[in-house]
Amino acid sequence: MEGNSQINVAASDTKLQQERAEEATHRQNVEEYNKQAALIEKKQLKYQKLSFLMSMLSALFTGGMLIVVVGFVMFAVPKINTIYDSTMVSLKNLEQLTAELNEADLGGTVENINNLTIQATGDLSASMERLNSVDLETLNEAIDNLNATVEPLARFFGK
Repeated sequence: MEGNSQINVAASDTKLQQERAEEATHRQNVEEYNKQAALIEKKQLKYQKLSFLMSMLSALFTGGMLIVVVGFVMFAVPKINTIYDSTMVSLKNLEQLTAELNEADLGGTVENINNLTIQATGDLSASMERLNSVDLETLNEAIDNLNATVEPLARFFGK
């Protein structure tokens, strides 16, 4: 029986060694898993920090753009309204001018001016013909004769 007990002790020692080996392997596997989990956790923390930084930059950029847009709107809208009002006034003035030009019968006015110019040219031509037809030598003789006639009368009246 002693042989059986030695076999049982040897078997028990072998079983114990096997359990210890399995436990050591298990501990090693757990340590590797913990190391890998720690690396993954570090990477996740790094990505979370990067994500937070990007979120903050995005928020700052969006806020900056909002400030720029609001400033532009506050600056540009009054100027655009002024330009719009000026354009509307100019458009109304243009409409009034167009209406007045439509009422003003420019074609008739130009035709009347043209007719007056033709008539004045004709009258001027007739006057020039009359002036050219006057005999200046005969006119000078008539003036001399009139002077000779009037001069004795003037002396008679004492002038």
